[in-house]
Amino acid sequence: MDKIFKNIGIVGLGLIGGSLARTIKKRNLADTIVGFGRNQERMQKACGLGLIDEFYVGYEQGFKDIDLVVLGTPVKTIIHIAREVIPHLSPGTVITDVGSVKAQIVEQIEAIMPPGLHFIGGHPIAGTENSGFEWSLTDLFEDRKCILTPTDNSNQRALDRLKQFWIQAGSRVICMDVKTHDMILAAISHLPHMVAFSLVNAIVDMEDSKNNILQYSAGGFKDFTRIAASDPVMWRDIALLNKENLIRSIDFFEKALASLKDAIQREDGKNIEELFWKSHDTRRGI
Repeated sequence: MDKIFKNIGIVGLGLIGGSLARTIKKRNLADTIVGFGRNQERMQKACGLGLIDEFYVGYEQGFKDIDLVVLGTPVKTIIHIAREVIPHLSPGTVITDVGSVKAQIVEQIEAIMPPGLHFIGGHPIAGTENSGFEWSLTDLFEDRKCILTPTDNSNQRALDRLKQFWIQAGSRVICMDVKTHDMILAAISHLPHMVAFSLVNAIVDMEDSKNNILQYSAGGFKDFTRIAASDPVMWRDIALLNKENLIRSIDFFEKALASLKDAIQREDGKNIEELFWKSHDTRRGI
């Protein structure tokens, strides 16, 4: 299999960056993986685990021979780090990210891109409630969607190369505009996390919580709230960066919950069952 990119730099070795490094190694997608970060101890550990071949602390060196840079840091930092990295890249380098919010990131990074460098926004729809490269997986992207968000400014050859790279990593690539991406992700990813966080907090805040009712939680509660164990700082930033779409999604959820609450108050069994069947049939079809 031909290597689309010879030397890949990963800035931010969290769950996604670490899993991408594992995938590149397993599938032999590059000659060299270079890690970039702020914490030398963490970078040394990642290197010792074999995730990366070499590393640099900071963003001022090490980019000369890199032909793909993946920005894997939290969404709130991506734009700032892109500003630090871009001056040190060689002509022809492709830059992408893995953030779950796209509009602000793509707009602001495109605005600072010099001629000869190519940015394509990206978002692999994969992850777990865990964070850090210690939890990275070699098959995290296997048969998962990866959304790329090219614009009218995007270089077609850079886009084609990035598409093929993610396909070789095991993903199913979809292209869409940034606004559509952020609207969809607010509904199917960001809203569920907000609901999970809020549900756990609601149980904790119940008057009977002094009886430690959480000790009685079983599979349903644990499965539903699994994602409430996700990184709070990361999800704070996502919520703020996709504010308008997320508020709209929360509004729809509040209306749906209010309809169910009203049906229960009225003891309208027929309506309750209809609401449950609507949800049941939709979920079965996913």
